[in-house]
Amino acid sequence: MQEQAAQTERSPGPARILVVDDTPEIQELLQIHLETEGYQVLVAGNGQEALAAVAAEAPDLILLDVLMPVLDGYEVCRRLKADEETAFIPIVILTALQDLSHRLRGIELGADDFLTKPFNHLELLTRVRSLLRVKGLHDQVVATNRLLEQRVAERTAALERALADLKEMDRLKSEFLSNISHELRTPLTPIKGYLPGLLREEFGPLTSSQRRVLGYIAQSMDRLHRLIDDLLTFMQWESGETGLALGGARVTKVVEEALARAAAGAEEKGVEVATEIGADLPQIRADAAALARALGHLVENAVKFTPKGGHVTVTARLVQPSPLPPGPPAPRQFVELAVRDTGIGIPPEVIPKIFERFYQADSSSTRQHGGTGLGLAIVKRILDAHEAPIAVESLLGQGTTFSIRIPIAA
Repeated sequence: MQEQAAQTERSPGPARILVVDDTPEIQELLQIHLETEGYQVLVAGNGQEALAAVAAEAPDLILLDVLMPVLDGYEVCRRLKADEETAFIPIVILTALQDLSHRLRGIELGADDFLTKPFNHLELLTRVRSLLRVKGLHDQVVATNRLLEQRVAERTAALERALADLKEMDRLKSEFLSNISHELRTPLTPIKGYLPGLLREEFGPLTSSQRRVLGYIAQSMDRLHRLIDDLLTFMQWESGETGLALGGARVTKVVEEALARAAAGAEEKGVEVATEIGADLPQIRADAAALARALGHLVENAVKFTPKGGHVTVTARLVQPSPLPPGPPAPRQFVELAVRDTGIGIPPEVIPKIFERFYQADSSSTRQHGGTGLGLAIVKRILDAHEAPIAVESLLGQGTTFSIRIPIAA
């Protein structure tokens, strides 16, 4: 709408009115009345001149005679109302025709008002003021819409730039994860490769002291390897890269892999780890490796906070949900995996925070229990991906129980 845009954006000034009439006396009379009221008046003697004036000057209102040579007022009105660039310019038809059919034709073509010749001076000015107010409101709406469209376009462009930046950050993050994974794991490869051979005395006999020291090194290497895995896993999950493959998994396999993670630490600390696995448990819907990792973290955590001589018990049992009222389908069964210890317990005010990343109940420099504070955060993310809730019950000085409910496989 170029003409309208020019009109609404021009400097504030008197409204511009186009008078279209082939009678010079009427042109002059209308011009006097309107200019006396402060309006700027343009004049055209026929329909062709009117269309040219509209294209050049973009008036705020048109007083249009009907019976004119070259192009009559009806055709001018039709063309202007059919063009979206001029459709909202108010048109007042001036006619000496009294027949109702002429008025109806003008209405059908989009005329906004009528004045019958000879017209009353006050009636003319009243109609003009009224229509100019409407036109002014329309122009304000157009200007506001244009401003909003500009702001939306600017905001859209900003969002597109932000999206491009996020994609670039994701790319850099993926590259960083790949590089850091390589850089952290590569130095461990020769250590993991040579240590078993050293302990098997493939490179020569060992004294008892050497064997004991190498055993300590092997345990520390395993801890370091798990720590690196935890850090990289957490970074991948933070990036949205879960990589889980949910399917049927055997409960016994998950428990065995979880216990293997904690076996060395339990033996070193003198904590007994036992299992109570229900008979003939159905398969669960899970990523076996990821769930074993989560359960292993819980067992390791239980061992870490259980004094020497204490007990950690891993249980698995089939849980039948409470039946729903008649109507909805019955809920699926669950296998409840629980890790129960006889450790120091967790203060009640701390329990809501333990699954937050990097949170540690005792973060002081004199703390007795190590860790990065990522273990339980990883557990929570793995279980959330399985849609498996976890519950915590704890009594200070008596122990803690973590309970997980995993849906059985379909």
